[in-house]
Amino acid sequence: MNRMRVVVTLTLATLGAAALGADEGMWRIDQLPLEVIAGKYGVRIAPSDLERLRSAPVRLVSGGGGGTGTFASANGLILTNHHVALDCIRTSTLAEQNKARADNLIDSGFTAKSPADELPCKRFKAQIELSARDVTAEVNRGVTPGMPIAEIQRVRQAARSDLERACQIDRGNRFSCNVVDFNSGARLLLITYEDFRDVRLVYAPEKQLGYFGGDEMNFRFPRYVSDISILRAYQGTDGNHDEYDASHVPVKPGHHLRVTTSGVKEGDFTLVAGNPGNTNRYRESYSAEYNLRKGIPTQIEDLELQLGLLRKYAAMKPEYQVLLQSQIFGLANTLKYQKDVLAALKATNVVAERQRRERELTAFLDGRPDLKAEFGGVLASQAAVYANDVAANADLDAALGWLQRADVVGYGVGLYELALERARSSDREREPQFQERHWPDIRQGLLNDDPIIAALDEEVLATGFERALALPAAQRIPAVQKLAGKMGPSATPRSLAHAVVGGSQIASIDARKQLIDAGPDRFEASPDTAMAFARDLLPSVRELRQRTRILNEKLLRNRSAFALALAAWKGTTLYPDANFTLRVTYGRAAGYTSHGKPVPFTTRFGEMFALATSRGNTGDFALPRQLQTWRQSIGDAAFGRKYAALPVDFVSTNDITGGNSGSAILNRSLEIVGLIFDGNEEAMAGDWTYSETAGRALSTDIRFALTIAREVHGAGWIVDELLNP
Repeated sequence: MNRMRVVVTLTLATLGAAALGADEGMWRIDQLPLEVIAGKYGVRIAPSDLERLRSAPVRLVSGGGGGTGTFASANGLILTNHHVALDCIRTSTLAEQNKARADNLIDSGFTAKSPADELPCKRFKAQIELSARDVTAEVNRGVTPGMPIAEIQRVRQAARSDLERACQIDRGNRFSCNVVDFNSGARLLLITYEDFRDVRLVYAPEKQLGYFGGDEMNFRFPRYVSDISILRAYQGTDGNHDEYDASHVPVKPGHHLRVTTSGVKEGDFTLVAGNPGNTNRYRESYSAEYNLRKGIPTQIEDLELQLGLLRKYAAMKPEYQVLLQSQIFGLANTLKYQKDVLAALKATNVVAERQRRERELTAFLDGRPDLKAEFGGVLASQAAVYANDVAANADLDAALGWLQRADVVGYGVGLYELALERARSSDREREPQFQERHWPDIRQGLLNDDPIIAALDEEVLATGFERALALPAAQRIPAVQKLAGKMGPSATPRSLAHAVVGGSQIASIDARKQLIDAGPDRFEASPDTAMAFARDLLPSVRELRQRTRILNEKLLRNRSAFALALAAWKGTTLYPDANFTLRVTYGRAAGYTSHGKPVPFTTRFGEMFALATSRGNTGDFALPRQLQTWRQSIGDAAFGRKYAALPVDFVSTNDITGGNSGSAILNRSLEIVGLIFDGNEEAMAGDWTYSETAGRALSTDIRFALTIAREVHGAGWIVDELLNP
């Protein structure tokens, strides 16, 4: 029997016996250390509780990103963050403005007067994880000793696609199936999701409440935000999960979690079930060094450039502001996060910590000849990949990325490649992402009806041309060289971009509708300037994709072996790195010490008004007018007596990261007491290493969010449904 498969079985399957001192770990439900939780916190989680934790959380996916929500009523209400639902709020605003209603729901907020007034979100999906099956052996079955890395990648990718396709055929179009890597492929699970595509906006406060303090306060505590949105999932009376239809009815989830207003006290047990996006807890020192030196700084530079362009155009017109708002928020959030991560990694000296771990692992392997024979060369192999491959094509890949970031080019490439792949006789021969089970999502993306700002598209494309023209001769992109040659020596990045954008009709949704089902001949004969450029660019895009796949295969092959070596060394203390699949973390509500000063575990409503006043009640620290009017109407005495001490946000030791945004934070009875929305700056190294000392998860207290919803926004009927489900 293959030793690698034995190690997977004996270590990863027994993670439930782990005994960690700290509240560390983003655990799969079947690996949750129940005895540790019972011993440390006196909380015993029953099998029925595990089923609720598995079925009530939902993974939310939209064009603007993703996060977590939780079914919180018997009629399909979903609690999540304002910023997770931001793309839903944005598309709802665009739809309302198309009806000649002028309100910007991002700025003004939204409260449905009844279920009939709930607004459909576009391109927004809620998923429940139904099952997970270990397919590690099936994916690796075709790999033989001495097989070239490109062939290994092809064989494994084909096996993954076959498993996903068979699952999809078996389950039907209400479901989606994905083979997901755990610990870089040391274990692979085929995960099946139930997909709900009719999701509607029920309630959202003003952006100023959801993001009070703006970028300055992002990843900081004390905080004062009501980072909440309430959605509802719908389905057809025949059980279909198609997109919005007026005849659809609310989903009756198999499980939901109750909201409680009993509150949370310092030291209380807290549990979080959500979908953390990505962690690097088992990455090697080479990855940490590369990210510190080049990877993260390059991302920061790229984000700053993108964000500058978007903000420039958003400032031009109110309609541009609405159109670009969710992109701006996402990029600004990511930029702030990456800057804080870089600073935190430097401060924690993560490279030296990883090198120490690798020295200790090597010493362990030296004492185990059997394990050394299997894992002894892993670190040297990974060092060679970073030295020779990782950065080799970074500038070329960045140029290709910027070229495709222009909407007309991205649509052109997508439409043409869909036509080519659809023309293949066998689904198995198609590129994995263009296989038939993905066609509905591909069509939805290519027929996105968001308006395109031509001048912005041109500037984005000009950036791509600028980078492409600066590449060394050996890496130049044929499509760019062809267009530049055609335009002559006076061509500039901006004139090239204008030539592509200015002569194209692809920005028009009607034009794309005419092309979505066309065959390859239609594209090959098209005189459209963006289509012609996209046609020439596609070979380079495909080369980039294959190059990336092979590089990832090299990296993951070494990382999976490294993870198995760590498991053999550490025994039963490993949990899988986060990968936007369902995880449960446990902890407690707890303050901390920052820069020598104690930080209380919660903030209060009265302090929020005081902070706004101290900042002149302007800019990001301006309180919404409706909130100020409410405060004036009840008077200072009533506010001081009933509301000033109301908890706003609180912190806990739960191990979280991006993707957990919107997760419900639960008490020992698995009742919802808050919504996770952030981590503090001391937790910014958390993707690499967990710290219980000062790293904290930040949550909006559900009592505050629902008080604002009822008292200020008139959402009493919604609050009643949550409290009396």
